[in-house]
Amino acid sequence: MTMTSKAWVYQQRGMPWEVLSLTTRDTPTFPPLTPLPRDAPEPEEWVLVRVAYAGLNPGAIFQMTLVPPLVRSRDCVADLDFTGTVIDVWHPEDKPGRFARGDKVSGMIPASHALPTGTGALAEVIRLPARYVVAKPASVSLGDAACLLPGLTARQLVNESEAKSGDRVLVNAASGGIGTMVVQMVRQVVGENGFIVGVCSGKNAEMVKGLGVDEVIDYTQHTSVARYIAERFSDTPFDAVIDTLGHHSLWLASPAFLKPAGIYESVGIKPPTFYVPDFLRAVWQMQVNAFWPTSRWFGGVGREWRATSMMSPTLEDRQAVIDMLGSGQC
Repeated sequence: MTMTSKAWVYQQRGMPWEVLSLTTRDTPTFPPLTPLPRDAPEPEEWVLVRVAYAGLNPGAIFQMTLVPPLVRSRDCVADLDFTGTVIDVWHPEDKPGRFARGDKVSGMIPASHALPTGTGALAEVIRLPARYVVAKPASVSLGDAACLLPGLTARQLVNESEAKSGDRVLVNAASGGIGTMVVQMVRQVVGENGFIVGVCSGKNAEMVKGLGVDEVIDYTQHTSVARYIAERFSDTPFDAVIDTLGHHSLWLASPAFLKPAGIYESVGIKPPTFYVPDFLRAVWQMQVNAFWPTSRWFGGVGREWRATSMMSPTLEDRQAVIDMLGSGQC
């Protein structure tokens, strides 16, 4: 008898509330379907996971609104982050693998696997290569561990910002999913002698201070946050800015509050909508920011701009983030 399970599936492009439907489908089984997907073309360990929690991420909305059916699976399950319990393990040569039935795991499905196979986190049961899954630390709940994607992004943002001990760092959107993890990671890097300023709403001020922020800027109290930061910190500029939302206006104003050798590290540029024209304009501006000469003599902003993307993190990247979570570092 064929077993069934449910998943949130989309077929056409559009916003989640327009295209997602709760669908009953055959539960994935082993062996994996052949031919194997391009991201895992050789036989390797696979797992079946019964999902406990799924993490919702804006990146999934871009996949729904931008990627046409011609270049992805016709039926796609939404989202990428999940935690759950391993209910079956498959290996082509029946060798011992990393996982066993009953293991609690955290996973992040890269777009390179999600789009061609239709695999997503908003399903009762997921079948995927074990390389995309890590063991959940015993000290962390299943709910809290469904955060690999923001954690991976935060880790790369902090690493590429080149922040170091004693630095002054500005974190934009400090109370968001990525921002809260960035704050904790930056605190570990800059230490007690470092100084962190976080931009968020006043209602979240105490929360981000508890995570390691020294001073909060309540963006709801300023007509132009960029102008206020420029005035407030012109005499005490930052060594690095980490923008976890992608505000282009803040980048343009950064010479007034970021040291000449400082790095403006961003998740990209936030488009005004999730639709194709706005997204393409944002991508074009990101390329201009990254490759246009920094020098103002050539029309540059005068500070280095970098963008972070976590499309295909390695198993080692995943393990590093889950280890930080397990040790209380984020």
